[in-house]
Amino acid sequence: MKKGLLFLGLLAAMAFSATAQKFTTEFMFQEYFAKHLDTLDDIEGIWLVSTSQEFYRYDTLYDVIKLPKAAKVAVMKKQGIYESYNLTGESYDVEFTVTDVKGVYFYTISFPETQEHSKTDAVISKDGSMEYKYEFPDKYLQFKLADTYEEGTHVTNEVKWTKIFPEKKTKKK
Repeated sequence: MKKGLLFLGLLAAMAFSATAQKFTTEFMFQEYFAKHLDTLDDIEGIWLVSTSQEFYRYDTLYDVIKLPKAAKVAVMKKQGIYESYNLTGESYDVEFTVTDVKGVYFYTISFPETQEHSKTDAVISKDGSMEYKYEFPDKYLQFKLADTYEEGTHVTNEVKWTKIFPEKKTKKK
């Protein structure tokens, strides 16, 4: 009986250590996704994330900034939530949860500097890309813009994700 409990404990520890593995390179993420290809959800994988920001003073658009360099982000399922990581393994402060509609996820981004969040729906299109738009919280803008912040300023972030690994599954005929 003791050997059986010890064996079960050892199996549980091994399973926990496998899921708690720390990914620190793009290659490690790719290996994981390739190994689990048949069980991945559409949102899991490595994505290129590009963004543009629209700056408003009250209801008047006064600037648009397109950030030229796309970030690479990995999305993995962890305890029922899809968490995002940069490719050195640190949290990207973004998570997705499933909705009742296939291909639509509830998106939450955290702003640790001000302990705020923004939330919206993210939709994966038939071509495998994902898009959404959210507004930065006011306290976060005041923190980030500091002395240049003006009353009535709000900024929206338009985000496009393009999946680069693994490639989209094709249906067999």
